[in-house]
Amino acid sequence: MGVGLLPGPNPSTPSAAAAITATTAEPQATLADSPQPVIPASAGPKECVPYLGDLLKGNGQFPLGLVPPDYGTRGYADLPVSAPQGELPQRVDLRDNTQGFNAQIEVALHQGALFARRVGEQQWRDLPTPDCLRGEIVSISLNDDALVALDGDGWMYTLSNLQSSPDRWGWIRAWGGPVWLGKGLQSPTTQPGRWALSLIGTYTDRVYDTPDGKQQPVSLAKVTQVVALSEDGSRIYSLDPWLARDYSYEVGTPWNSRFQAEAISASGSMIFITNKYGDMYTRLSDFDINGSDPAQFRYGWGEDQRPAATDAAQHRLDESTAPIGLPADDWHQQPKIPGRITNRLSIHSTAPGSNNRELRVEGIDAQGTTGFWRKELTGDHWDFVPTGTPLAGVELENSPQDRSAETLAAPSPFSYRGELHPGVTMTVSEFAYASPKRDVTITAGGRDYRFVLHSIDGRLGTPLSMRMLPVEGEFGSRPAGLAQEVPRNYMAALEMPEDTRGQVGQDAAHNPALARFLEEYIGGERYHQVYLKVTPQTMEVWNSPVENMAVPLISEVARLEHTGEAEAG
Repeated sequence: MGVGLLPGPNPSTPSAAAAITATTAEPQATLADSPQPVIPASAGPKECVPYLGDLLKGNGQFPLGLVPPDYGTRGYADLPVSAPQGELPQRVDLRDNTQGFNAQIEVALHQGALFARRVGEQQWRDLPTPDCLRGEIVSISLNDDALVALDGDGWMYTLSNLQSSPDRWGWIRAWGGPVWLGKGLQSPTTQPGRWALSLIGTYTDRVYDTPDGKQQPVSLAKVTQVVALSEDGSRIYSLDPWLARDYSYEVGTPWNSRFQAEAISASGSMIFITNKYGDMYTRLSDFDINGSDPAQFRYGWGEDQRPAATDAAQHRLDESTAPIGLPADDWHQQPKIPGRITNRLSIHSTAPGSNNRELRVEGIDAQGTTGFWRKELTGDHWDFVPTGTPLAGVELENSPQDRSAETLAAPSPFSYRGELHPGVTMTVSEFAYASPKRDVTITAGGRDYRFVLHSIDGRLGTPLSMRMLPVEGEFGSRPAGLAQEVPRNYMAALEMPEDTRGQVGQDAAHNPALARFLEEYIGGERYHQVYLKVTPQTMEVWNSPVENMAVPLISEVARLEHTGEAEAG
């Protein structure tokens, strides 16, 4: 079977409801390396949950992120105090799939129902939930002003305005494009610790801390996504309510998308993962900051001396402000925790800016006291916070040495080779379609040179290339992974690393093919923008003379063929 989540022994799975099996249509077998998750057949989400929310109260999809939270308490005293107080947590320290918190409230899941209390209070209250959903919730994730709840079939239901007074809270069942008006979507998994809601907003987080050292504004509409692990942990599905209702968007894992994650958490577009040996990585990643949304943002390769805009509107309209710098962020390995830990990961925002995150991991100290290990995202050491709370996660084999290479999936089977420019060949080995970069070999005049091929999934430059049109009646839908019938489009760039720059500078004088390539193709740029159209059999590389647009007929198009074999990993 494929990466669909099949029922079976799993120490982190408390019940059969926590496993998902089947497809949105009919169950079918998939290849072992197929990226298509296997989802239970279901008639749809529960219709007693509102579709659009309550526009008069200002909850639901609209008015997006334009209205600030009131940070108030109106309606809180009216919430019933009928919660089973002794069976709910005394303290909420971690954001997982049974509990969570923001700056205003804490939420807990118990026997399929939700309970809430204001931060600092002890008494739990019933959280208003549609009747057909109450008692049917199997998993939750809360981030910033929203909560996503899953039913047993994995359908996602969103509760919004959780940084505001309870009389503004409200549920919706819609998910997916266009503009969050899709008829709902199922999560690839409901297993605890293997999915999370991430929301980065204009009032709590406000800005991205980008790799080029700037603080770029968050979209006025926020960025919401659910990230979910595949069965073997080597794929991270990114489910964005503005995008198509499919499973084609992924965040490639470390080690060229081969790292197998055991657990995941996310907050404000910062993703936090671990493998079974406690090797942990973080990455800033969402559709906007990765470079995929030219409808709302401007992007540019390399450094830019212009200042960042103060908000998203100025960024889009004012050319005197800096574009979002590319390449986007990649994975950063975190220091090993010096003690015992479980697979309960947690990350939360502590202040505006995407670098202001705190990591927490459930564990035990040297004296045997339970609690959690904590560290600032950019900090270099972990501290232990004792709580005495019983462990809820599964203990990991947290070895002191890095064992990332021991939890790797098979390498990508897609490798390509072909003439990129007259007399110049490019070889792309193990093309992992969700990874943001990989080394490639440029061969000119019989000499090999290392370049880096960066890729941004989803477009050929302009907003019109973002798969905005319906395919077979579904908004912008495309297959997961690489498919022969629907090429996967990328904006991309060939980077000449510094060590290569010195080498080609010496060789160009006596290597005519290399000299022509540098002058006619690369043009002296460190990052030379190209576009890719990729299927399992071919990789087309478009070198367009028009900035930020892959133009047919006038673009130089190279066709690389699949080599028929994967390189050794």
